[in-house]
Amino acid sequence: MTSETRRTGGPDPSTRGHRGEEPAVARTRVAEESASERTQFVTPPGPDSPTMAVRGPVPRPPGDGPPPPPPPAPETAEPLSPLWVWGAPVLAVLAVLLLPVAAATTDLSDLGGWGLAPALSPFAWLALLLAIGACLVELWSRRPRIPMLGAATGVLLLCSTGLPSVVQPQARFTTAWLISGFVDAVSANNGVPPTGVDARFYWPAFFAQWAWIRDAAGADQLDTILRWYPPAVTAVWAIGVYALARSMLGGTRAPWVAAWLFIGLNWIEQDYFSPQATAIVLLLTVLTFALGPLATRRVDNAGVPGWPRAHRGAPPLPRWRRWLVSALTPPNTPTLPARQLLLIYFCAALCVIAVAPAHQLTPFAIIGQLAVLAVVGRFRGRGLVVVAIAAVTVFVLIGARDFWMNQISMIIGSGDDGSALQAGVADRFQGDTGQLVGKGFRVAMTGLTYVLGFAGAWVYWRRRRDLVPILLAIIPMGMAVVQSYGGELLLRVLLYGLPILSILAVDALRAFARVDRKRERLLAVGMVVVFGLLIFIRGGNEAYTDVTTEDVQMTRKAYAEAPPGATVQPLSTVGPYALEGVGENNNMASGGQGCAVLAADPFRCIDQVQPQTLLFYPAIEKQGVVLNDREPGWTIEIRNQLIASGQYRATYESGFDAILVRNEPPPAPGVPAPATAPAPAAGGEVPNP
Repeated sequence: MTSETRRTGGPDPSTRGHRGEEPAVARTRVAEESASERTQFVTPPGPDSPTMAVRGPVPRPPGDGPPPPPPPAPETAEPLSPLWVWGAPVLAVLAVLLLPVAAATTDLSDLGGWGLAPALSPFAWLALLLAIGACLVELWSRRPRIPMLGAATGVLLLCSTGLPSVVQPQARFTTAWLISGFVDAVSANNGVPPTGVDARFYWPAFFAQWAWIRDAAGADQLDTILRWYPPAVTAVWAIGVYALARSMLGGTRAPWVAAWLFIGLNWIEQDYFSPQATAIVLLLTVLTFALGPLATRRVDNAGVPGWPRAHRGAPPLPRWRRWLVSALTPPNTPTLPARQLLLIYFCAALCVIAVAPAHQLTPFAIIGQLAVLAVVGRFRGRGLVVVAIAAVTVFVLIGARDFWMNQISMIIGSGDDGSALQAGVADRFQGDTGQLVGKGFRVAMTGLTYVLGFAGAWVYWRRRRDLVPILLAIIPMGMAVVQSYGGELLLRVLLYGLPILSILAVDALRAFARVDRKRERLLAVGMVVVFGLLIFIRGGNEAYTDVTTEDVQMTRKAYAEAPPGATVQPLSTVGPYALEGVGENNNMASGGQGCAVLAADPFRCIDQVQPQTLLFYPAIEKQGVVLNDREPGWTIEIRNQLIASGQYRATYESGFDAILVRNEPPPAPGVPAPATAPAPAAGGEVPNP
């Protein structure tokens, strides 16, 4: 009997079964309906409710019938077919086993303007397809396994972003070797080298960290670290994107798709051994804290959100009033215990402090994103913004004072409107057909990223009435006013927003697939296309970014034979020319009047700069051919003319690799030979030639 029956003494009309129903069946149906009603929310939740009510246990139906059977245990559920159990592991293992075969059958001797993609072995492409298949098979399983999804993601990363590390014996990318030279200089000088060597030494935290690691390990070289650093740090980034997607999207499958999409759209190649890569790790850590355990909403004491709309059933309020209420209402308090919150605050503060002396731009991206979250009341801990601003201000005023006093235009802007866009886009469109096609695909991939991101922002708004995520992706664009930073600024702006854009894009793709599940097959094909383009785009410059073992050995031989203080300089700034001797041999590109790169006007610049040792690499030859429209063999011609003139002699020659050492002019009759200059003291500044 219900309470209504007890009050009136009559039968409950709701217990009368429908026509043709047995009384027991009717009672069971009514009990289920009433149980469903009794377990609803007391107050209809708004879209921004901070917590969700926990559904209580369904009460036992009235009557004398037996209790309802318990839900089946997972082990008694319908078993999966062997395809879903073993499909993903087998595909992942086969992909990994094909990688050594791909490395052994890939010929890198004739890289051209089309880059790495045409030179790759078919086994490398097959490994990529198998890795994608492992991810999709486990994703489409009725019960996807988290460990298997993680393993498949690692295999996918190794077969895409990590493919150059697999097939190439040395780390690619000249800047990675340059950063290794900075680490070597910090270790050799027991501190930062003298000012004037390179502006990046004003942010020495990354170099000092790895110098300590290298010395503690008793290692003299970081060649292996440089080679495998891109896939390793990208894996850490993917973990951060997965954690953010768990907070923003929820679910089991969508966060993994967000991580895969982030890997597939990350053509930017800022994951080499550099302070930037570590700074992105710190940025993602802070965002994960802010949108995870520290996430809050502005609500009143009754739990009714003041923004973006009043709770259901209430009369609509003027928009200005909702904005005002939202701005004046403090965020609610996270539900974690106080000690856990204190630990999270401490770790987040360490991250924002550590990034200040490590990188120039990332602290401003963190401050901007945290400021947006603080203004809209989306995380508890606005003091982190104060800590970040204080850390950057103190470091700029003390640690980087000399740099910022001479480079104030990097803060207020150079005043040259459009220079960043010119340097980052227009000036890069040069080279042969392969170079132009590859750079066109980079622009197309960037456009696809923003289109998917903004489409996902619209879906996210329709679903949750929330525009904060797209603001987090847009706020780094404010750094575009720093026009004098250089052409890589636009790449960094895209990288700072890529994690949020990828997550929003998954929300758009999820809405697209829910209309018709057959569309998932189309998305699977799109995944294959995106990762194929990723390998083509990232390897597009491989002709002049490839570094061979012979290049590395020859460069170390040049520094071992160079006298103290002698200038060691490459013909062009590609190759591992700065892996040692930074600050000691002053091997950084120097020379005014258009001679920062000697190859710009070889004979005039060599006569002006007069380096004691000249380095020639195959990458310099390929750069001139595929990028600057020079005739093949142009570096050999320059080398032969320098030797024929008597100014230089060759101490090493092997193909396009060569070391040229300057001949000392004979003393004039009756003039004594000049005394050899003493070696500079340790830590002393070496003047530019």
